[in-house]
Amino acid sequence: MRKFPNIIITGTPGVGKTTTATQLIELANTENTSSSSLHTHIPLKHISINKIAKENKFYESYDTELQTNVVDEERLLDHIETLIDDGAGEGGWVLDWHVCDIFPERWVDLVVVLRCEDTRVFYERLTEGKSADDGQGGSRGYEGKKLEENVDAEIFGTVAEEAREAWPEEGQVVELRSVEVEEVEGNCERIWGWVKQWVEDNAGRQEDGVD
Repeated sequence: MRKFPNIIITGTPGVGKTTTATQLIELANTENTSSSSLHTHIPLKHISINKIAKENKFYESYDTELQTNVVDEERLLDHIETLIDDGAGEGGWVLDWHVCDIFPERWVDLVVVLRCEDTRVFYERLTEGKSADDGQGGSRGYEGKKLEENVDAEIFGTVAEEAREAWPEEGQVVELRSVEVEEVEGNCERIWGWVKQWVEDNAGRQEDGVD
């Protein structure tokens, strides 16, 4: 059994996945080093799936209509599997990507789906706003079919639906509003609270001999 939970932070491009994951790690590090902290040291480690795919060129083709690379999921999963010890190691991994249902259910304890339900804000993020997910602060500049598909996916909650199909157990998938910048801090605090509760609950199970 993992000592610490593995988490996926997912959602349509533009909802703030990497920003949230980064701030969550900062919050964990702050509490872990605080002299007033009474909880168990909980190391969290961030993995940007998009960054790994880019750095290792895990692509099998290029979709000219959507203007995007098509990821080679088999090679990507093999690489992630090695990084996280097939989910059987210590745990504490925070994965962020716009897709979640390709990952094995056994790898993940919580799926956080970020939602930007304000269509105007979301549209602006995709077409001209600064990206929270590419780690470079650059403009996305989405247009055409790519823009249309991502806006539709957010409106209809496609990522959340796919997450619930992949992780049907009650409470494993949570949706968090990510429209205003101020909401990121609150979302991180909520996720961090869940992490601490998971560690506490599972420590009790281990003491009781439940695996």
